Amino acid sequence: MIYTINSSDSKNINWNASGHERIIQNIINTLNTVRYEVAYDRVMGRDPDTLDRNFKEIESVLIAETYDLIDEYEPRAKIENVYISQLQTGEINIKVVIEIE
Repeated sequence: MIYTINSSDSKNINWNASGHERIIQNIINTLNTVRYEVAYDRVMGRDPDTLDRNFKEIESVLIAETYDLIDEYEPRAKIENVYISQLQTGEINIKVVIEIE
């Protein structure tokens, strides 16, 4: 099954999630985690050095980083495509299209 996930889809954590819902929730959490935030895995998450840089400078870096993060932390999902856009507020939205078997 194919799913489209936006990094801005942050929701409350469903501790009882299972199956595809759990995988999607894990990906959303991974997309919104910054390195050094997770005490038990300090290198998990986005590189904080890219947070305040120009969007055009980091666009390709964010795409590559997204592939790497999902491949490492949620291998049950196969990435079909990654889209990066900048919202009018200046925030960056990452849209990931995945396939889960």
